[in-house]
Amino acid sequence: MMGLQFLSLEGLLLGLIVAVFVADLASRPDHKDLVAQFTLAGLGVLLVVALFFTRSFGAAFSGMFVLDAYALFFKGLFIVIAASVLVMAREFLKPLSRHQGEFYLLILCTLMGMMLLASAHDFILLFVALELMTISFYVMTAYLKTDARSVEAGIKYLILGSLSSGMMVYGISFIYGFGASTNFGVLREAILQNPAGSPLLLVGIVLLLAGIGFKIGSVPFHLWIPDVYEGAPVPVTAFLSVGSKLAAFSILIRVFAEVIAPIGKPWAVLLAVLSALTLLYGNLGAIPQTNIKRFLGYSSIGHAGYLLMGLAAGGRAGSEAVVYYLLAYGITALAVFFVVVYCSVHLGSEEMEDYDGLSQRSPFLAASLFLGLLSLAGVPPLGGFFAKFLVFASVIDRGMVWLAVLGALNVVISLYYYLNLVKRMYIHPPRLDMPIPVSRPFQAALCAAMIGMVAVGLVQGPFVKLVSGAVLSIF
Repeated sequence: MMGLQFLSLEGLLLGLIVAVFVADLASRPDHKDLVAQFTLAGLGVLLVVALFFTRSFGAAFSGMFVLDAYALFFKGLFIVIAASVLVMAREFLKPLSRHQGEFYLLILCTLMGMMLLASAHDFILLFVALELMTISFYVMTAYLKTDARSVEAGIKYLILGSLSSGMMVYGISFIYGFGASTNFGVLREAILQNPAGSPLLLVGIVLLLAGIGFKIGSVPFHLWIPDVYEGAPVPVTAFLSVGSKLAAFSILIRVFAEVIAPIGKPWAVLLAVLSALTLLYGNLGAIPQTNIKRFLGYSSIGHAGYLLMGLAAGGRAGSEAVVYYLLAYGITALAVFFVVVYCSVHLGSEEMEDYDGLSQRSPFLAASLFLGLLSLAGVPPLGGFFAKFLVFASVIDRGMVWLAVLGALNVVISLYYYLNLVKRMYIHPPRLDMPIPVSRPFQAALCAAMIGMVAVGLVQGPFVKLVSGAVLSIF
């Protein structure tokens, strides 16, 4: 059966997509929240299957698709992210009487692309999965058809994303010209026989990195992020910041570990330079921002710099550091965006000045955002601190002390702009005295995210073991 049993999670997700589609058609406009609840329940079942019932690993379709511990780790993470975004979307879409079910379907289609990407072991499947994810993001970004900013963001994302896809396909064609295959395993053997590579291979890898660099938001492929983050609906901004970045890095780590690693040092130097530029641009660019989504967009660029730092270190230690960072960043960014989504809906604004005095209007939201910002900055004992520690340790071990020092300096810069927002919440007087009540689902989601932040920072052992086991399967 071509290993179809290893696609059980994707098969269940496909069934859920069909079921949600039918449920949305059959439900009345005033019962659309039931569709959201049904979708959440389906994602819960999918997560249980991924965690407790997926134990057999293998390959399908002549090695194009692999299910291993690494892929399963990211699939579970992607399901949690999609469920979190769906909770945000429920709150955000309440004012809309129509077109809610379509948004939930787009979340599931994006999740399908992300899950396939985690299992891609061939450049053809990599491209198809990446495009499935990205096309869904194009539609979600421009979802608010009556909002000119949303439509503009969608068009910008579509044009630049199409350009990056073209570069990626062009790069894959060069790589195929070198190895006469698009399979990762076959290409690795070809590179091992010729570690110096060839002009075809080198050009192909550069173009491939340019295409994936767009998805992760690294310099010089970052220019779309602030505008698209600002114009997109807030749940979509959250999904782009967390889901898209984690998915792109999941495949980038696999490509480097299984294909590019034999080439060695030249790519480490290139990645180190890209990391330094991305760190500086993202963190310095965040300082003057006044819109919370642009602010988090530049912050996201800065975090891509830290992740590239781990990739530059290379090897198993560097990959483990990147995966742990992705875990900590994903939990933390979701917590921050939960607050941003709720404030966007109930304040009717996305300007940072409207967060003035938030601690007086909603102590719970202010405390949640405060904790999330500290973790993003890398303050102990939260998850962001230990993740940055692992990344710094990996580059120091490789002799790139200058990069670790630059990273530490950028931590100081990020503390400045994150604490500026904290100052607004706790020191500035509120513009309005009206309290902001927080619904129980949001309280539960925020509490879970905060517990995760603290756990990843304080109780590192089980998480390090989980990450090590996942990364070991690709080395």
